[in-house]
Amino acid sequence: MKEMKDTLLDEYFKLGVSVTVVLYGFEGGKLQVYIQKIRSNPYANAWSLPGKLILPEEGLIEASEGILMDVIGNKDIYLEQLNAFGKIYRHPLGRVIDVAFYGLLNMQDDIKSLRTDKENTWIPVKEIPHLAYDHNDVLQLASQRLKRRLINRPIGFKLLPQEFTLTDLQQLYEEILDRPLDKRNFRKKLNKLGVLTAKGHEDTSSPGRKPRLFKFDQKKYDDYMEQGF
Repeated sequence: MKEMKDTLLDEYFKLGVSVTVVLYGFEGGKLQVYIQKIRSNPYANAWSLPGKLILPEEGLIEASEGILMDVIGNKDIYLEQLNAFGKIYRHPLGRVIDVAFYGLLNMQDDIKSLRTDKENTWIPVKEIPHLAYDHNDVLQLASQRLKRRLINRPIGFKLLPQEFTLTDLQQLYEEILDRPLDKRNFRKKLNKLGVLTAKGHEDTSSPGRKPRLFKFDQKKYDDYMEQGF
């Protein structure tokens, strides 16, 4: 029995598990992602998505929330498991299975503390450099998932402040879908859905004519879903 146990340990328990988080934000009309520089070899000074090797007693959600706390000081944001990445040689130091998540945050309200310096930064998704490990593949899959979710769910509102302009909303959709949208048709479809509530004031931060602010009506959306919307 001991010999069998030793054989199992030798053959099946010699690999690591890591967690990676693709963290999205939206600011200045650009969809952005958080990246950081690796400080140790073999990828010293290379850019990567935030991640960590997890301990044997640590869960996947616990580890991913730990990354969020380290990066933005807040774990209470939208977080969804993306996929597992297990190419044999994806990590140069040994066999590591990575479980990736993606998170959506409002950059005005959800960031409680943030490490931003020359080694930790937000960057537009369209300007992402080559990343260490297989993190470009992780980011590509996350962007595909986000695009599909945006079409089927009101997930984009997680990236906006509670009150926003229709221009903000259209820019967000155009960034995620990576294509321009006709303004008239976009607003027509929004009106037809009826899940936005106009606020009684305007955006005073904009010069000139003040655009009206809107808010996503979660209750109305939930009611629609219950009715088979």
